[in-house]
Amino acid sequence: MQADREDRYSSGAAQGRHNTQTIVTGIAVLILAAGAYLLMPKDSQEAADTPTTVEPSTTPPIEQPAPPQPEPADAISAAPDIPEEPVEEPEPITPSEEPEPVAPPPPPPTPEELDALLRKGLAESELRVPTALESAVAAPYLLDRGVSSMDQLARGLVPRRTLNLARPVGTFSTRRDGQRYRVDPAGYARYDSLTSAIASLPPDTLAALFQRFRPQLRDAYGSLGYPADAMDNTLIAALDAVIAAPTVDTPPALVSKGALWAYEDTTLEGRSELEKQLLRTGPDNTRKLQQWASELREALLGEAP
Repeated sequence: MQADREDRYSSGAAQGRHNTQTIVTGIAVLILAAGAYLLMPKDSQEAADTPTTVEPSTTPPIEQPAPPQPEPADAISAAPDIPEEPVEEPEPITPSEEPEPVAPPPPPPTPEELDALLRKGLAESELRVPTALESAVAAPYLLDRGVSSMDQLARGLVPRRTLNLARPVGTFSTRRDGQRYRVDPAGYARYDSLTSAIASLPPDTLAALFQRFRPQLRDAYGSLGYPADAMDNTLIAALDAVIAAPTVDTPPALVSKGALWAYEDTTLEGRSELEKQLLRTGPDNTRKLQQWASELREALLGEAP
């Protein structure tokens, strides 16, 4: 476990809702494009250097004015294409018919217009946004944040700034086990509500929304500097990264690194940032997310469960 600001010494367990009817926004596209909610936001609570109880922050998440460019990392693993929905061929024009004049293409939509388009489509899908995900829903630049998050997830990173999710309540904590310190499993419960919120989103509905907004997602992904038609491969790679993450039923042993903690098992410590974030959620929450990611993958690829 790479030394993180959240993993400071703590020997015990430390400690605007939006109207979803009118603000049903790009949460589905965020999840589809980012696998986004397959991963929790990285903890960033500041704790003291000595054992103490830290009160959770009540500061709402900060909306980012625009998503950052993807961080450099290892290459994205190969992943299959997501099948495209069949397109009806236009009726052929007979010699006696005059072709209608072709209108010039409309100007590209603004970010605000794209957000409005997503909100309209999501409202029509009757997808309801769980409370735990509303902070991500409220932020603008849904497509841009979505594809940026997706790209980071596929590379084994945690999109802390682009998801705009509220931090879990409480802080990372440990417990004494003889001469060792271990992760306190009581801390896994901090992620229960977020995990349940993600798992409650119906994969079939999300897959249908993905197909509906596929052209816009491609454009947004291409704006990151990647081939636009690789967007769907990156989405599947992000889901695969979650599905393949390890689970550890016995709370892992820790070693101190100054005021920070690292995993004693060097195999765990060498895992990706994404995999170590999932380890923090606990084995039960990780398996629940992996089951949901598998069902979403099947829905996107048209595979029988």
